[in-house]
Amino acid sequence: MKSILKHTAALLLASAATSAAAQDLRSAYFMQTSVNRHQMNPALLDSAYVGVPLLNNINIGTTGNVGMADFVYKSNRPGYDLTTFMNPEISAGEFLGNLHDKNRLDVYINYNLFSFAFQAFKGMNSVELNLKSSTNVTLPYELFEFMKETGAHEQYSIDNLGIRTQNYLELALGHSHQITDRLKVGAKMKFLIGAAYADFNVEHMDVTMNGDQWSINADAKLAAALGKSNFSYDDGNDPATIDPNRGGKVDGIDDYSFSLPGFGLAFDFGATYQVLDNLTVSASITDLGFISWKDVNMASSRGEYTFDGFTDIWVSGDDESNKIGDQFENLGDDLNRVFSIYDDGKGNKTQGLAATLNIGAEYTMPFYDKFRVGFLYTSRIHGRYSYHQGMLSAAVRPVKWFEANLNTSGSSTGWQLGGMLSFYVNKFNFYLASDRMIWGKFGKPFIPLNRANTNISLGFNIPM
Repeated sequence: MKSILKHTAALLLASAATSAAAQDLRSAYFMQTSVNRHQMNPALLDSAYVGVPLLNNINIGTTGNVGMADFVYKSNRPGYDLTTFMNPEISAGEFLGNLHDKNRLDVYINYNLFSFAFQAFKGMNSVELNLKSSTNVTLPYELFEFMKETGAHEQYSIDNLGIRTQNYLELALGHSHQITDRLKVGAKMKFLIGAAYADFNVEHMDVTMNGDQWSINADAKLAAALGKSNFSYDDGNDPATIDPNRGGKVDGIDDYSFSLPGFGLAFDFGATYQVLDNLTVSASITDLGFISWKDVNMASSRGEYTFDGFTDIWVSGDDESNKIGDQFENLGDDLNRVFSIYDDGKGNKTQGLAATLNIGAEYTMPFYDKFRVGFLYTSRIHGRYSYHQGMLSAAVRPVKWFEANLNTSGSSTGWQLGGMLSFYVNKFNFYLASDRMIWGKFGKPFIPLNRANTNISLGFNIPM
C-alpha cells in the first residue's frame, strides 16, 4: 500500500476541497411518525415496527466550515483547467482570507442493516444492527499559512492538527418504559465490533528557518488498526536502512489482511417528561462507551528533522498530467516530508466514543394541535472534534398518513436549513430528509463549493 502519510495528507485536502462523526438525523427528533428517533433518545421508542432490511435508515453526510472553492481555483495557465491554492498565481491574501483559525471537516455514515421493535416486558423494545463510520479532520490556519507563505516568516507554530477515522458495527438492544403518565425513560446497550481505526495527532509543531532548510520539531503520533497489517518504511523494509536510534520512518501500510481488531461497549440513556398538557421536555446522552483496539500500529515523531520546502507546486508535462488530482498527489508528497514519524511497534489502544448530549422541548399549539414547535440543543463531546448545535423545528401532521418538518439550526459551521417528509400509511412508512439542505454554487458531481455542509437520509419500514 502506498504512503499512508502522503495519501492521508492529499486525501484530507482533497476531501476538504470536494465534500464537507457518525451523526443522527436531528430533523426526526420531533416527528411523531419517525420510528428511528430513538437513536437520539431511547425514551422516544414508542411504537412497534419492522425495518425493511438494508433500507430502514440510511444517513450520509458531511459537516464543515470550508469547501471546494477554498482550495481549488480556476487557472489561467495553458493546460491547467483547475489548480490548487499552492499555485503562485493565487495570492496568499486571497487564499488565507477565506480560512478559519480551525478548519474542520466531518464525513459520516449511519447505515441500518436491520431493525425491529416490539412490545414486551411492560414497555417497548428494539433490536438494531448498524454500520457507523465517521472521519473527523481539524486543520489549523497556521498549517496553511506555512504552506502558502513559506519564507515569509522565519518561524511558524502549528498546534492542534488532528485526523481521526473510526468504523464499526453496532448491535443495539433498547427498552423504553412509561414510569408515570408524564414520565417515560429509556436505555440501550450497544455491543461494538471495530472494523478500522486510525488517529493522526499533532499536538504541537515548531518550524524554524535554518539556513536554506526548515528545522522541524514536532509532537506527532499515529495509531492505526487496519485489519492485520504492518508499517512499511520510507527507505524500504531492509533493516540495514533503518536508523537504530529512530526506527523505521513510516511510509505506508503493508501485509494487509482482513480482521476485526476492535471490540467495545456503549450505553444510551434518555427521558421525556410532560410538564404541561401541551409542553414536553426531553434529555438524553448517547454513545457513552469505548472500543478497545488490538495490534495497533504505533508511530511518533523523533526529535528534530529538516524539510527542504514545498517543491511540487506545478505538474510538468501535457494536459493529461495536469489534472487536479495529480497536483494534490504532488502536494501530498511534500506534506509527507513535513510530518516525519517513526515506528513504535504494536500495542493496544482504548478509544472512547463521541458521546452526544441532547436536550429538547416541544410545544403543541393550543389553537391547532396538529402543529408543534420544538427546540433541540445538541452537544457532541469529542475533544478537538467537539461541536454544539441549536435547532428550531416546526412540524405539522394535518392527516394521519402525512407529516412534514421544517427546521433551522446554527453551529460553528454556520446556519443550515433542514426538513423532513414522512408518509405513514397502513403497513408502510417512507421518509426523506435532510438536516442540511444544499444551497449555493455546485461543482461536479453536485459538490457544494462554498461549505461542505450537507446530508441526506431516507428509509422504509413497516409499522406493526
